[in-house]
Amino acid sequence: MLKVIFVRPFTWYASLTLRKKIFVGIVTCISFCLLVLLFPVFLFFAVSGGMFGKMPSDSELLAIKSYQASEVYSADSVLLGRYFVENRSDTKYRDVSKHLFDAIIATEDARFYKHTGVDTRSLLRVLFKSILLRQQAGGGSTITQQLVKNLFGRKSYGVLSMPVNKIREAIIANQLEKLYSKEEILMMYVNTVSFGEDTYGIKTAAQRFFQVNPDKLKLEQAAVLAGMLKSPTYYNPRTRPDNALKRRNVVFEQMEKYKYLTAAEAKTASAQPLILNYNRMEYTEGLAPYFRDYLRTYVEQLLGQYKKADGSAYNLLTDGLKIYTTIQSDLQRYAESAAVDHLKRIQPKLQKELQASGFFRKQNELLERALKQTPRYQALEEQGLSEREIRKALQQKDSITMHTLWGEKQQYLSTEDSVKAVIGSLQTGMLVVNPHSGAVLAWVGGANYKQVQYEHVRAKRQAGSVFKPIVYAQALRAGMDPCEFIPNQEITYSQYDDWTPDNSSERENGRYSMAGALANSVNTISVQICMKAGIQNVISLARSLGIESELPAKPSIALGTADVSLWELVGAYTAFANNGVRTELQFITAIVNEHGKRLFNSKPSFYRVFTVEQAHQMTNMLCNVTDKGTAHELRDVYGFTGSIAAKTGTTQDHKDGWFMGYTAGLLAGVWVGADNPAVHFINMEQGRGSATAMPIWAGFYKRVRQDPEFRYLAPGTFPFVNDVTCEMYKDDTFIQKIFGRKSKTDNTTGLEETKRERRKKRKRIN
Repeated sequence: MLKVIFVRPFTWYASLTLRKKIFVGIVTCISFCLLVLLFPVFLFFAVSGGMFGKMPSDSELLAIKSYQASEVYSADSVLLGRYFVENRSDTKYRDVSKHLFDAIIATEDARFYKHTGVDTRSLLRVLFKSILLRQQAGGGSTITQQLVKNLFGRKSYGVLSMPVNKIREAIIANQLEKLYSKEEILMMYVNTVSFGEDTYGIKTAAQRFFQVNPDKLKLEQAAVLAGMLKSPTYYNPRTRPDNALKRRNVVFEQMEKYKYLTAAEAKTASAQPLILNYNRMEYTEGLAPYFRDYLRTYVEQLLGQYKKADGSAYNLLTDGLKIYTTIQSDLQRYAESAAVDHLKRIQPKLQKELQASGFFRKQNELLERALKQTPRYQALEEQGLSEREIRKALQQKDSITMHTLWGEKQQYLSTEDSVKAVIGSLQTGMLVVNPHSGAVLAWVGGANYKQVQYEHVRAKRQAGSVFKPIVYAQALRAGMDPCEFIPNQEITYSQYDDWTPDNSSERENGRYSMAGALANSVNTISVQICMKAGIQNVISLARSLGIESELPAKPSIALGTADVSLWELVGAYTAFANNGVRTELQFITAIVNEHGKRLFNSKPSFYRVFTVEQAHQMTNMLCNVTDKGTAHELRDVYGFTGSIAAKTGTTQDHKDGWFMGYTAGLLAGVWVGADNPAVHFINMEQGRGSATAMPIWAGFYKRVRQDPEFRYLAPGTFPFVNDVTCEMYKDDTFIQKIFGRKSKTDNTTGLEETKRERRKKRKRIN
């Protein structure tokens, strides 16, 4: 068979005369040339006919729509972040600097306004110089062809990939030129082109590299961006500034060559230094990362209620929505900096305590569970290593990047060390709202989003004493007087497993007024008040205040044993700060689609819970917390003047520190603790809410007072009279010495208990 195919033709050719051989050679040559000339024609008709994939119709090209990032804005019009598949946002022709268009045309397609999609002259130049002379001649693709590549991408067809893709782009480019104006094509190009770093479109690029909108781009900035189009990575001004500067000056030369700049203008521009104002807008960067993360989930659920004109669902990542929020960017910045600044002060103290106490040696199981969740452990396990080998590998130190309160740090640590650092890190949640409108002004969901993404504003933790005002508010509704005095004594509640509350101060004598008991967070009296007001009534009031978490129908509810979120507590406190009306919290004002149509408008909701008088009484009693009670350091240490209503909270073993505080203009709540409750300060002095959470509130409040724009949020007084002026405490020690102190008895059975027996049953919660 091989002999027939390969040997016989040569035998036949050898048998021919010279004249016949010449004739065969000429015919063969002509046939080959015709094949070479006709093959591109065949390829052209094959591509246009759809043999290499369906070609877009005119109607499809008229409906061109590439992915657009959705944008999140603060109430003061600051771009907080984007949600995207491709990080791009469209802009309009009139909103782009002319310098950019001139620079792009001069460097990418000088004959843009003269061709109809394919520049034949440039194409022939490239073919001649590149193929025949083997010289660098630049690209032959026009802006329109590059746009086609941006919109439709390229596919692999083996050895025919380049010619097929080029022909396809040329055909579609010619279609686009018939359907769109040059201006429209230019805008589609600058809105879809890549600038590297997952950045698409001129609006996103201008904001990332220079923090300006495209219409504000200066000549030298426009030239930098235009220069990047040749190779976004090689000419990246952040990572390769020298390359970017040289390329920028080449752009100036091209602009001079094509009369967009005079020689003098080009020379002056080339002498300018390369100056960036870089801002990488990602989930982990910028303001309010925890808020934006939560907002994403919330909006995706919300969009399920709305449909586009064609009946399809909206997509947050691709449909270019604009989400307008209630966040005030400056207040958000103040809240974040106040939180981080204070955690920087107390985190090293906790770290020392954990090391001194041998915490991870005692909590080895906790560490083991955390290690098994790391990607490093799982990778080693997949390799078939034994438990002992894995643990040894995880203890080997290496240079790794750690995300800390002080920023990214290169440290020499083992995987085990890094896990210990995360477990032992303090977290925080802070929520600042306008209690009258319900608008969320600042949202701090944690200490460091790059380290821990768990969001703490909506997380539930034991509430501690910040729940007590709800108990006292129900007592007011039940008719109790703020100046009513109540004995400070231990009581055992036998119908609730012989539970006996006590006070963190160890003082259990004398009498406190109701106002004094709240100011000093007296546990024994708070439980008595709860029993008088009725446990179920307290729970019912909590529900009216918007608390949906499970609440135990036990006396301990008065001490905040329930797990409640900061979001719920701040929402509940709006009723105290807003004249008895609970304001439903809101963080979105509107959602607008790409055509400017409003899909969603916020509708504030208000619920009357207390009378105006009851609300004012609660505010006045909470002012006593600052003036005479557990938050006195706001006066004594921070030197704050004016009326501040407040409540501190510390849970059992100092696992959670809380602070709630409000003025006539704002309400803010703070929580501090570790994600694992086993991690906490050992002593009350370091772990109390007034030491962990209150300083964050104070740091934020100080910044607000120093900013003239927000000083109205911290007025000197509330707009009503403070009429709760009764005495806080009466010492009955002398009388007890004369008449003898009665033994503390069960309030239902009358059975006496010794002090020692009661001590065994104590559950210490401030």
